[in-house]
Amino acid sequence: MDRRGFLGIGGAALVSIGTQWATADPALAAAANGDTITPATVDRMSERVEALRAMEQEAGGGDFIDSARADLRLITRMLDNGRYTQRTGRRLYSLAAEVCCLLGWMSYDASFNTAAQKYYTAALRAAKTAADDTLGAHTLCFMATQAATNEEQRAAVGLMQAAESVRSQVPRIMQASLAAHQTTVFVKAGEKRSAAQALSRAFAALERATNDDAPAYLRWFGEAQLRSTEGRFLLLTGQADRATDALERSVTHAAPRDQAVRCGTLALAYQQAGDLDGALDATDRALGLIDTGIHTQRGVERLQEVRKGFNPHQSEPRVKEASERIAAMAA
Repeated sequence: MDRRGFLGIGGAALVSIGTQWATADPALAAAANGDTITPATVDRMSERVEALRAMEQEAGGGDFIDSARADLRLITRMLDNGRYTQRTGRRLYSLAAEVCCLLGWMSYDASFNTAAQKYYTAALRAAKTAADDTLGAHTLCFMATQAATNEEQRAAVGLMQAAESVRSQVPRIMQASLAAHQTTVFVKAGEKRSAAQALSRAFAALERATNDDAPAYLRWFGEAQLRSTEGRFLLLTGQADRATDALERSVTHAAPRDQAVRCGTLALAYQQAGDLDGALDATDRALGLIDTGIHTQRGVERLQEVRKGFNPHQSEPRVKEASERIAAMAA
């Protein structure tokens, strides 16, 4: 079955996943028979996951899904068969949640939405077992973004409400990320005032945050990401001229995979602002990045939106060339 383009869970059932996570009592699984799992072993496994995350940010996640699945199987075997202390067990469950969330993100970036939901749901269970509120809230933010992208706006708002329930227990960098994701969800749900308020909270929280309180899986979040959120908010609220400035700033300091996606959004903003040259330049940048081997189905889909926006200008040679390149890439 082709899993692209649709969600396996929607509506109230999707909201209930977040609600169950927010209200569940954490419980560690009993250690099974097997080798002793030492803190050093978990450290080495954590380094593997961090290296995988870095590669995904550089080149997109499509090529690394199998590697992430292999890491998850290894961690699962440690949990099922190893002997470890309660502290080490919690670290293993947190690491399992990290990998599941990363797999969810990779699957979402490749437009495998049903698979992404499966991994996100597993990440929530593992994060709750580890009593890791920050990782649970992080996962809920990604789930809500996926739901909003797939027009499950009410479910997206419900998932963000579940994440909001632990705001006071998470570090400031997570509070900033939480507010940024609320901005995206609220504006897509048509709640522009709530979105604007969330965006203000995100900037305020980021200003107070330090690198010391950032878990490894949140180190990607910073001003560049928040400027991207700001740009999309401005674009969706009819402020395309201001959106181009925010999106240009977001592209400058982003990882290559994110640059490829954001240049597509930037092209859309220039189109709405009536700047054809700006739209073409941003499109060329996105195409160039993807041509170098960056794999992101979201980026390709964004460029397909750009191609539609070029329809009134097909007599322009540069527009025709860009449209043909996008069509060939999407084929």
